[in-house]
Amino acid sequence: MSLSHKSTGVIDWLDQRLAFTKLMKVLVSEYWIPKNINFLWAMGVILTTLFLLLIITGYLLMMYYKPDIHLAFDSVNYTIMQEVEYGWLWRHIHAVSASTIFLIMYIHLLTGLYYGSYKRGREVIWVSGMVVFICFSAEA
Repeated sequence: MSLSHKSTGVIDWLDQRLAFTKLMKVLVSEYWIPKNINFLWAMGVILTTLFLLLIITGYLLMMYYKPDIHLAFDSVNYTIMQEVEYGWLWRHIHAVSASTIFLIMYIHLLTGLYYGSYKRGREVIWVSGMVVFICFSAEA
């Protein structure tokens, strides 16, 4: 962006400083996509979506769960499953996404090994992915 361009509003003023429009062009509209793309390229997006779904459903379940030794079972089986509207659905979505996230994570790991994502130039991305994998495995 040129420095001589006068901003006409708050959004334009922010865009001059943060270059959001240029970033969207580079990442979204002018991003090069290979011709041999397949579903394995989408594993990172699927993992991110599942993780966000896990956070949202976990937060919804956390509002009704009682972490007491005498009340925990009833809070899940009675309160969440029967009294909360669609509580059974939120609980099952949470459980299925928690299991599916590991399946997709293994596929993503094997895809990265196959395509050589650990090689020079991308090793920091590989190490950060392994740290996330270890954190998820330790938490489970």
